[in-house]
Amino acid sequence: MTNAFGGFTHISPLSNATSSTAHPPDPQKALSSNCIRDYFGPVVQTVTDALQSRGPSTLQDLVSFIRNQCVRDWNEERNRLIEQINASSGKGNGGKVTMNKARGSEASGFVTDASHIRASLIVLLHHGLVHVSGGGSKHASKKEPVDNEGQKPQKPDPTASSTHYTYSFLGDRARLLPRFPRYIQHAKSMIDENAAHLVESLLFNGRMTAEDAISYVWGNLKSEESDDKEQQQVLVAIVNSFRSLIESGYIKAVDPIASNQELLDQQQKADDGINGGEVEFELNDDGEISAGKRKRRSRSTSDVSKSKKVKVNAADNNYGNNKQDDEQVVKLLSPLRKLVPAGSVYRANTSMFHASIRAMVLGRLVSEIYGEEVESNGKSTNGSTNGVNSHLNLAGPIVTAALTYAARQEHAPQQLSETEEEKHIRLAELGIFCPSDIVPFLANETKQSLQTQIGGLAQNLTNNLLRLSKLQYPPIISELEEALGHSKGGKFEINTRNLLARLRHRIIHRVVTTHQGAVAARIINILEYRGHCESDIVAEDAMVPAKEAREALHRLHRENYICLSDMHLTKTHNSGTAIYLWNVIPSRLKKTVINNVSTAILNLRLRRQHEVEVGKDWMDRAKDATDENDNEEDKKKYQAFCKGLERLDSACLQLDETMMVLKDL
Repeated sequence: MTNAFGGFTHISPLSNATSSTAHPPDPQKALSSNCIRDYFGPVVQTVTDALQSRGPSTLQDLVSFIRNQCVRDWNEERNRLIEQINASSGKGNGGKVTMNKARGSEASGFVTDASHIRASLIVLLHHGLVHVSGGGSKHASKKEPVDNEGQKPQKPDPTASSTHYTYSFLGDRARLLPRFPRYIQHAKSMIDENAAHLVESLLFNGRMTAEDAISYVWGNLKSEESDDKEQQQVLVAIVNSFRSLIESGYIKAVDPIASNQELLDQQQKADDGINGGEVEFELNDDGEISAGKRKRRSRSTSDVSKSKKVKVNAADNNYGNNKQDDEQVVKLLSPLRKLVPAGSVYRANTSMFHASIRAMVLGRLVSEIYGEEVESNGKSTNGSTNGVNSHLNLAGPIVTAALTYAARQEHAPQQLSETEEEKHIRLAELGIFCPSDIVPFLANETKQSLQTQIGGLAQNLTNNLLRLSKLQYPPIISELEEALGHSKGGKFEINTRNLLARLRHRIIHRVVTTHQGAVAARIINILEYRGHCESDIVAEDAMVPAKEAREALHRLHRENYICLSDMHLTKTHNSGTAIYLWNVIPSRLKKTVINNVSTAILNLRLRRQHEVEVGKDWMDRAKDATDENDNEEDKKKYQAFCKGLERLDSACLQLDETMMVLKDL
């Protein structure tokens, strides 16, 4: 089958898709691989595809597997001729003739150098896309032996040759890469523009120290024309924004990537023998993977190129005590050392961003279901007065404020003096709030609306929460402690699970309606409500002819939306006397819809990448501002090209929001 889009080359040699037009076996893995290639390049994509194919792997196994797939066939005669040339020329190691053994170029994802694979792993580590585990011996048993005195033996040295680390690829985090502009815009709307610049720098670099992040943003924002006082004001504003991001939970502290030299200098405190949390190997002068200056690891493969001389300084990954930090930044951070310790490393907290976006989405859903539009004459659209059902207009903002408070309670840093018991109590009461707790998170319009009514802000907020707790289709708020006589106005909890189920059910219904038609969507709703049914009963309940119902049932079964069960009445398993029952498994239906959405996003991204390659000349002309686009025909083509990219971007954003609601919220 020929490629209708002109031949995409956006897959690596280890991609799970056999061609760019074939449906990938796992659309979610293919989407993660495409996002990695778009943001980090084809070499990193090859490494991630190898991790997805093999599963958790060590660095030695990873290098061996990638080389086995990317090295082309070559004979011993060529190798002998190259050795003779090098011996006769008498050149040093730097001038030796080498043979390229890759089956293709690195631009296509063919990588055979161990240092490049190692560098790709470091990039993935910095961005939190790889999880590191291990630190024990390869030959150690699962159960640790106990010596004669009944004490556990000491953990093995992390730098010993028998110690190995396992890397696992986090595909769900890779899907979040196209969502970074949404995080930046959300930080700007919730805090300020400086916070958006800080989040952008952390997303771009993966993880940074507080000093490096503030200095990086300050260097981009300060102007040479401004005086020292104005630059100092800009720096103070950036530090305040950084503090607000930490207190709000939008960025979090993580363990630094420790080098092997640091492990030798520091005392091992962790149970697994890893003190830095995430550890990377070093390469010696011969390009071989080693674990330190004195203790070497075994070679990963026999044909490691000795011409590569890569030296890694152990201080490159040292995030603390950086002497190049600006003195002004350190001075402004000195009063905040309890909140921002010296040398601490931070990265963007995607869980907090998703929790904040979930609060906005569910608040919008509640406003859409229960909200009413009030006309200028003081009456709602259904004829009731403004004072009777005015609480329904505030349902959405109240739900948003309550969920925002719950997100801050979960992800924002707590008091440093919090005991273990207080921590357990806080986690047990997560999501439970009193009316006074959500007042700081209410919008100004909502506060003014509640204050202008008789009774004041606190009383009216409690009354609105009590009214909203009576709603059942769907339920919004549960009253845990009665508000009457309560010192804080009662305790309430948002029914987040029910609201998310309602929203996801609506999305699934619209997806099925778009792909299979209104009759098929109606049949799925009937099967979800009634359970196992025969085709005649389904046709009767759906109010369609039996033939049309059977066709829709078989079409849904073929697309993996519904399931079919057969019940044989005799031991002969006669198909003529068997009873066939149709049913819907909710988890299977949701997975099918997610795979379809992932396939759609992947196809749109491939189409956009293809359009960018086709229109590269037009983009270069627009950047250079030449006179070549002055022709009317060229202007029309360029405008059509830009409009097509905008439509593709809009479709990708909408589908990504659908994916976020179905899987990430």
